[in-house]
Parts: sequence; C-alpha cells; structure tokens
Amino acid sequence: MKQPIWTPSEQYIKTSVIYSFQQFVEQHYNRCFLDYTSFHQWSIEKQENFWEAILLYFKINYAGEYGKVLKWQNTNGDFIDARWFEGISLSYAEHIFREKKGADRAIKYTDETGNYRDITWDELREKVSCLQQFLKEKNIQKGDRVVGILNNTIETVAIFLAVNSLGAIWSCCSPDFGDKSIVERFAQIEPKVLFIELGYQYNGKTFSKRETLTYIQNHISSIETIVTVYEDSWQAIFTNYPPQELHFLRVPFSHPIWILYSSGTTGKPKAITHGTGGNLLEHYKALAIHQNVQRGENFLWYSTTGWMMWNYALSSLLCEATLCLFNGAIHYNDHQAFWQFVKQANVRHLGGGAAYFSTIHDLKIENYEPKVIGSTGSPLPVATFENLQEKFPDTHIISLSGGTDVCSAFLSGCAYLPVYAGEIQCLTLGADIVAVNDHGEEVSNEVGELVIKKPMPSMPLYFWNDKDYKKYRESYFSERKGVWSHGDWISIMDHGGIVMYGRSDATLNRGGIRIGTAEIYNVVNEVDGVRDSLVISTDNEKGQSKMLLFIQLGLGKESEIIVPLIKSELRKQYSARHVPDLFYVVNDIPYTLSGKKLEIPIKKIFSGYPIEKAVSKDVMRNPECLKEYMLIYLHTN
Repeated sequence: MKQPIWTPSEQYIKTSVIYSFQQFVEQHYNRCFLDYTSFHQWSIEKQENFWEAILLYFKINYAGEYGKVLKWQNTNGDFIDARWFEGISLSYAEHIFREKKGADRAIKYTDETGNYRDITWDELREKVSCLQQFLKEKNIQKGDRVVGILNNTIETVAIFLAVNSLGAIWSCCSPDFGDKSIVERFAQIEPKVLFIELGYQYNGKTFSKRETLTYIQNHISSIETIVTVYEDSWQAIFTNYPPQELHFLRVPFSHPIWILYSSGTTGKPKAITHGTGGNLLEHYKALAIHQNVQRGENFLWYSTTGWMMWNYALSSLLCEATLCLFNGAIHYNDHQAFWQFVKQANVRHLGGGAAYFSTIHDLKIENYEPKVIGSTGSPLPVATFENLQEKFPDTHIISLSGGTDVCSAFLSGCAYLPVYAGEIQCLTLGADIVAVNDHGEEVSNEVGELVIKKPMPSMPLYFWNDKDYKKYRESYFSERKGVWSHGDWISIMDHGGIVMYGRSDATLNRGGIRIGTAEIYNVVNEVDGVRDSLVISTDNEKGQSKMLLFIQLGLGKESEIIVPLIKSELRKQYSARHVPDLFYVVNDIPYTLSGKKLEIPIKKIFSGYPIEKAVSKDVMRNPECLKEYMLIYLHTN
C-alpha cells in the first residue's frame, strides 16, 4: 500500500484556516462534517450556501443586496448564463488595504543583483494614491483598460492597485514578450494608458524595450497616455500629485478586474476577461483555505507579470500576508540570488513551477524550512515530490492545477490530508470535478478527461470581442453539452488524490491506449544523464502512429548508453507501449515564457507545418531551438 510522504500534525490541522472555516460553516448552516470528503460534497451539493459562506466568513465588504447567490440568465443551464451575487458592488483593492497596519511590511522585493527593498502599508497607500490621482486626471474611468509592460516589482503592484481602485480594467505583459505578441494581446482590448519599463535584466544580461515602445505606438492607436516607469514621466507623478486619502470605487460583482490571455503559441491569443467578485472570493478560498496562508506570513510565488500566478500571488495580500517579489532569473548565479532572498525574507509560503523544482534535485539548501511549498505549471513528478520532502521534511508540499481560464487552481492542497508523492491532494471546495472516459462515463482510479459539472464564480465572464460567446463555447463546451471540458487527463483515486497525466490535446495514442505525457517524463527525466525531454506522437495518412522522444543530455553523456536505460525503465515502470519508437538527442527543449513545454507546436512541425504557422516565437523562452527540430523533421522525411 502506498505510503504518504507527509502527514499533518494535529496542531497543523487545528491552526489551519480550513479548520476555522469548517467550524464556521457547521455553526452557520447547522451541519457536521466527518472528513474533507463530506465537506467537499456539501460544497458542491449546496454550492450557493458554500459561496455565500466564503462571502460571510471573510467578511467581504459590499454595497447593495443580492436576492440569490446564483441566478441563471436563461433556462438552458449553460455556464455562460450563470450570474453570481447580482445586486452587490465591491472593490478588490479595498480588501487589499483593509485593516492593514501602516508600519507593517506590505511587500519585500529583490532582483538578481540583490537590490533589496521593502515598503510599508503606509508607503504603498501613498504611492497608490499618487497614481490614482494621476489616472483620474487622465480621465480613466470604470471599464477603461490600462495596460503594462512591466517587471515583477513593487511599482507594478502599486500601478495595478491604482487602476483597480477606479474600476478600470488591468492587463499586463512581462517585458520578455516579443513586440508582435504584445500587440496581438493589447490591440484587442484598446487600452487608453500604457505603463512601460524601457529595460529589464534577466540572467545577468540587460535588454532594451525602446523599440517595443515605438512598435506599440505605431500599432495601437487607442493609447492616449504613455508613462515610462522610473523615468521623468514617472517621477513627475509623485511630484505633481501629493498623497491624499485613497478612495475605492465599488463595481458590480461581475465587473471585469483584469484580462489574461491564452498562450497564443499556435494562434491569436484569446483575451480571457475575469470578474472582480469571482476572483476575490476564489482567491480567498484558494490561498487562505487551501494553501493555509495566514496573517503575518511571507508569501512568494516565482512568476513574471505575464503569468496568471502573478495575479494569484498578489492575492496573498488579501490574507494579510506580506508579498515577496523576486525579479529576474530564478537560476541566476547558480540559484544563489533567489534562495538567499527566500531565506532573508523568511518566506513561509514558497511557490514555483514544477519544471524548476525538477532541476534542483542536487541543489543543497540549508537553514531553511518553509511551511508550504506550492508547485504548478505542469505535473510535479514523484521523484521531485520526494526530493523536496527530503530537503524540507516538515513542509506541506502542495501541487496545484487550474489555469489562466479561472486564474486559480481547482485541484490543490488541504491541511487535513496526507501528501502522496505524485498526487495532488484534493478537489477544491466548490469545484464539482469528475474524470470522464471516452463513453462519457464518470470513472475513478482510471484516466479520464477533467470535467467540471457546475459553474464557479471565477470562470471567465467572456473573451473580449467574442461575439455571441463563440470562442468561449468552443474552448470549454464544444465537447460535452452543459459541462466544462478542461483538456487535462486526470485520475481521481479512491482516497481523493488526483494524478495528472498532461493535456488531452498532447495525449499519446499507442494502439488505441492513451498515455499521458507526464507518465513518460516521470521516468525519462529521472534517468541519470537526462537533463530534460519532450515527447510527441505523430500520425501518417495510413492512420499509423509513432512516438518520438527528444532528450537533452548532460555534458559528456552518450545516447548509446542513455537510450537503452530509458527503454528499460519505461518497460519496467509502465509497459512496452510506453517505449518511444524514435529517439533524438537535442540541444534544448522548447518552452513558453511561463515554463510550459511546447508539445503541440513540435507535433505540428512534425506534421509538416512551417515553423511560423506551428508556433508564435514571441511567446517562447528559447525560440532559437526550433531550427533544430525542423532540421530533424526535414532529415527524416
């Protein structure tokens, strides 16, 4: 029988937010829950009571009244017709500043070079006030779009809070995005104001964005005001607009808060528009209840401003935690700059991409023990679970899965439950999730597609400029009527844990048997000498399928030795079907800027697509590596 790698102590359970929240629910609704499973079942059966409990427990400030928690605009039951808490207005930024003590640290910051800064709540409030007045003077009003090309800094947080305080809608790209990909995103939403940093540093190198600014000025005519952060136009704001009392415009529950974007790797990115109230409630639930973030703790999730985890991490401030920001390459100076800051800032909640944690198995980290480590972006392999637990024996490791679609995670952690290597602990409260096989049957202990059966407040309001919700429906509701199909392969175990098998659109088909890419990576990346890997399957006109494995080897490692080891381990740990047909040694594995492997674009290249139609290089971390894949394809066809 599989043994957990971590089990919560009684003290950990009874001091957790979920324990307090459950007691509140039991008293308020006269219920008694014997375990997490029964609590979760209540949260989906009585979903209106559950989301109202979130509103009440976290003492959400709002104006107006709601008659019903959930109303349906039409009678067909389509999630798009769901309307939450109609009749009330609220402000996200108001809750960020609520009940904060002026001299307490709001944010701690550093960059690759160790340029440490922090800011108190009083100082942050003053900075946001100056920006708020400036935006008012520029006639920014509720519903206007304000965009940024900004690094992960204190200033970016302040700009967002000022924008949000006026009911305007925020959208941001990180400076490492290419010019075309930035315009493809922002041109859709017609922003009035742009905040931009004209340079950034990454892995010891400095990059200029001055040409980007010229490109944007030539391609987005809606922009009326441009502020170059840290330069004269920026400094003038704090000279010309002395701090005043902050005011927060409360907006309807479903008023947009920010616009995020689909990856845009193979087509124009979709502008996913999120609601204020839905994200406010969801982030209280996700960070406080499921990740156990509490008052006075330091929270860091390594991210850029172009990944939804930036927005997610920002909400740690709702939980009265201190937000910690690291700006730059996480691996800079052999990882030392990052981990020194983590220790210096006493980070209790540390988050990052699974791909990063899988690269630091041999990294020694001493004199540090966080309360929680969070991981997302891709499935966290068994070996990495075990390695992290060995490094940090008392730490609660939480693997999360959700996405830009909901700006949150609907598979996450729970302070009540043990942690099993290779598994996400639980379905989150309020998330009615099942695994469905090819016949549409709900299955357990068996691989199926992740399906959400009931709406959640954090689901998108719409895609910007998506007439009649056409792209929205195609994205989530085209496969199965009346339920949200997410595109992930999962297996829900009898004890409630979840195993992720990767994206369904990247699934490997072996003689009619589906294999998740995560299964391959779990084995291959643990073979000594393999630095990274990518696997795809291709189909020819005769309906024949081949599995191709690309491997990046460590220095001095020979494929003649490594490939037989990979074959042997895949047969031993899984089956002969898991052994690829063809192996290629490559210099690099292609990734997006947010750290996701580009399986689908590589599959397209090996299906005959030209590079420019297979993937947008502007959203890639290492676009130069694509030439090697194209050469391999041309050489073998």
